[in-house]
Amino acid sequence: MMIGFRLSRSFNHSLPFTNKNSTTHVDDMIQLIADKYVDSIDTKKLVENGIEGIISQLDPHTVYIPKEDLTRVNEELEGEFYGIGVEFYLTNDTIRIASILSNGPADHTELQAGDQIIQIDDSIVSGKQLTDEEVIKRIRGNLNTEVKLVVLHPNKVKATCVLHRGIVPYKSVVASVMLTPTIGYIKIRLFSEPTFTEFKTALEQLLKRHAQKLIIDVRDNPGGYMEAVSNIADELIAGNKNLITTKGNHETDIRKTSNLGLFEKGDLAILVNEGSASASEILSGVIQDLDRGIVIGRRTFGKGLVQEQFELPDGSALRITTARYYLPSGRCIQKSYAKGKEEYSQDIIRRFHNGQLSIHDSTHAKPEIFYTTSKRKVYGGEGITPDIFVPLDTTYDASLEDFYATHAVEEYAHRYYFYHKNEFTTYTNLDLFSRQFSISKTMMDEFYAYTKSLNINTSELQQTQLVQKLQTLLRAEFAKLLFQSNGHYLEMSKDDTMIQLALKKLCAN
Repeated sequence: MMIGFRLSRSFNHSLPFTNKNSTTHVDDMIQLIADKYVDSIDTKKLVENGIEGIISQLDPHTVYIPKEDLTRVNEELEGEFYGIGVEFYLTNDTIRIASILSNGPADHTELQAGDQIIQIDDSIVSGKQLTDEEVIKRIRGNLNTEVKLVVLHPNKVKATCVLHRGIVPYKSVVASVMLTPTIGYIKIRLFSEPTFTEFKTALEQLLKRHAQKLIIDVRDNPGGYMEAVSNIADELIAGNKNLITTKGNHETDIRKTSNLGLFEKGDLAILVNEGSASASEILSGVIQDLDRGIVIGRRTFGKGLVQEQFELPDGSALRITTARYYLPSGRCIQKSYAKGKEEYSQDIIRRFHNGQLSIHDSTHAKPEIFYTTSKRKVYGGEGITPDIFVPLDTTYDASLEDFYATHAVEEYAHRYYFYHKNEFTTYTNLDLFSRQFSISKTMMDEFYAYTKSLNINTSELQQTQLVQKLQTLLRAEFAKLLFQSNGHYLEMSKDDTMIQLALKKLCAN
């Protein structure tokens, strides 16, 4: 939600304070409380609470970002940060490395997936109740500064690595693979400053591999830069078409197609779900309104508001809603927030409990009706309703939900790979791995034994309907170890109902 907005190209603005020393009734009141209140108070917290109180009367997407959080929030949208290039997860008070990013500071060191981090600099972190944020703050830092990690390999051998923090790209296009000899797949997890460049590079590579049709996956994509979206849409849509109109109090901006795009004719499918918001809704809505492709999945979040970020004098920031965006059909897909922020934030949870994620979802409100280029009905005020509905598969997810949290699949795969690296040397490329690698019965027996050693009930995991899912998860983890996120997404696609339906529809055309 925090990054589900459009930022203006000039990323930070200064608010027009003409006199930073001037006071208001709020300033006077805070000073009076600080001077006279019976107990000591944190005036900084009081000010922040005051700001929160003011913006609580506004829309749900106008937010205050404290100074200490601003850098982290901005890094995702800027597309890079200073770190060592590892992904990690926390389980049972243990920090484990999930993967090593290619060409990052940690690449070609002793660090490897499956390592347990037991010390960062001079602080013991093993067995501590740390949050993801606390671990990130310890590992990240200024460019070229030093950080020391002490890790325990899966064979219990301890190793010490001293690294210098470098620029680590935060990729927004996390996968670009061929799912069939003619159908390419691109996964976009958010729209950041480098997203368009990443997307164009990925699309060019797929076209070189003879992609004739394309699936773009923006499920659980919270949004980001509008400019990235309009540039991507321009690569997909031919002619001189209106893409996005933004209307504020003082100005209206219309973005149109302008370039000869890389992929203006091939069949196209966009995958969405209830976690697709803002910029990802723009992309899917433009494709739908202009009848450029099919939208497959579940009704999206419903955010049609535009934010700009303004920096405050103390280094914190306000993201203020400045406009609404409208799709080519004229619709705004912003859902109602008339009942307050709490009701608004609970919408998806209500949809889950009401069964609207599992059966064909039609909103309880009367939607505004608009029309696509070919006169198909589409709806405003409720997010993007897909052309083809795919229900949430709660059967597998409910059975495996607690199991996922143990990270047993990752831990087993990391341990197995550590001891059997030679077995994987024959898989010189991802296509070869995808065609030939399989999970043997011996490996599954070892996996169940390992999960049992973690005090996990294995009887439920051995139910017929879950075995295939577990095998897919294991294959995906091994593929990620060998071929990064492309490997993970290619293997997961084989058991992904939405992707398989998209493939069926595209192959039928």
